Amino acid sequence: MKPRQDATLSQGVTDSGSAQAAQEAALAQAAVEAVCKASREVRLVTLDEVLAMMAGGEAERAPELPQEVAAALSANPGIASFTGLSGQTLYHAPDILSRTYALILDRKGSPMALMAEEIRANCRDYPRPVPVELFEAPPFGLTPEEIESALKTIAVRPECKDITFTTASTGAVYLFSTRHMDRGYATFLAERAETLVMNP
Repeated sequence: MKPRQDATLSQGVTDSGSAQAAQEAALAQAAVEAVCKASREVRLVTLDEVLAMMAGGEAERAPELPQEVAAALSANPGIASFTGLSGQTLYHAPDILSRTYALILDRKGSPMALMAEEIRANCRDYPRPVPVELFEAPPFGLTPEEIESALKTIAVRPECKDITFTTASTGAVYLFSTRHMDRGYATFLAERAETLVMNP
């Protein structure tokens, strides 16, 4: 009888392990689907928002659930996260919502940070100065008033002392970062860009 009892116990443990694995897989899939849904809607989500989407509005949840969901999202190669300006971890699906766009979305709440970082990134990565009107166009969508206010703030913030501008012969204003580009090169690139605009 004992071997049969041992076999029964072993089967019970196996069944329990399989059920737990299936539950964990379902949890991970639900979390990933929540992040992907948000990315398709062009928005970032915090862990609390992911949990709310998974719960369907139900407030009650197991104490260990946030940790389990965070671990599942971190382990999934199709999900990315970064620390936003708010200090919270923000999630997105890079195949749907790129890292560049995700960072823009995060900074939209702070036009100054958005503009300063985009100017630096353009000067560093391309390199090119940025025409000020670029920030009125998608995906930035800032108003002229927001741009003017942000530039005034940038001008007096010590952490933004690298952000400055050059004016092309056409009168167009281009912004650049002295961390990645000197004034002479920025002016040259601005003039060339204006020439291409007038003679496409």
